[in-house]
Amino acid sequence: MMMPANYSVIAENEMTYVNGGALIDCFAPIMNEGNWKTFNTNLIKIVGNYSMTKFLSSTVGVLFGGNFSFSNWGDTLEGNYYVKDNAFDTVANVLGGLAAIYTLGTGDAKTLHTDKVLGVKGAL
Repeated sequence: MMMPANYSVIAENEMTYVNGGALIDCFAPIMNEGNWKTFNTNLIKIVGNYSMTKFLSSTVGVLFGGNFSFSNWGDTLEGNYYVKDNAFDTVANVLGGLAAIYTLGTGDAKTLHTDKVLGVKGAL
């Protein structure tokens, strides 16, 4: 019996091993590699935007807030990032902080002097 070069005869009980991943193939025409990259980047930026206020207030806000001390900083980090007896929240908060860092690193921040008109005394 003659078969095409790219054809192989496989027993029915072996089809389980070669038919895996068929569900992933359903999305192939809809989402290509570029779409998945955009989806992942946008998801990280959404999480980063959500965590941005907490991240900035816990780091830059404490450092430049005028009353910096290591105990003050530790208390702020413990309240915002480290959650006692809840490892999942702690990990989620740290991942949110990392997403905020990624978001800050991939886009331009709006600045007051270029986005608003300031008066001589610095008031809007």
